[in-house]
Amino acid sequence: MPNTRKTTEELIAEEGKKVQQLRARMAELKARQKAEERKRDNHRKIVVGAAIMTHIKIDGHFRKEVRDALNLAVTDPKHRSVIPDLLDEQAFQEAQRAAAKKAAVEAAEAAEAAGAANEAPEAVRPSPQGKPDRQGPRAA
Repeated sequence: MPNTRKTTEELIAEEGKKVQQLRARMAELKARQKAEERKRDNHRKIVVGAAIMTHIKIDGHFRKEVRDALNLAVTDPKHRSVIPDLLDEQAFQEAQRAAAKKAAVEAAEAAEAAGAANEAPEAVRPSPQGKPDRQGPRAA
């Protein structure tokens, strides 16, 4: 077999192909990194938002501060339409009453369902006298 050497042009072409592959790999890794950062940022927003939503139910002064900040920062009607209870104290109180009423109805329904489940016919329930001897026969 004859040993053929590659020309300089062929070597340049091979190296150029490797560079293109490395650039594509770098772009892929950067895209993955951006996606991970977006996920982490969204998760942070959810956690912080949940903490704020919980705290506004506890602290009226904090609720007023959040309301003032939201009224200044959220100007798009589309975005304001999803947080009316956070933009107005009266709407907040009405939303809290509605949530409490809904929770009470759900609790009553759950209690009723649990009560109905506990009222099974007596024949279905096992009796202590009807239990088999778990030790079985003893060897002599």
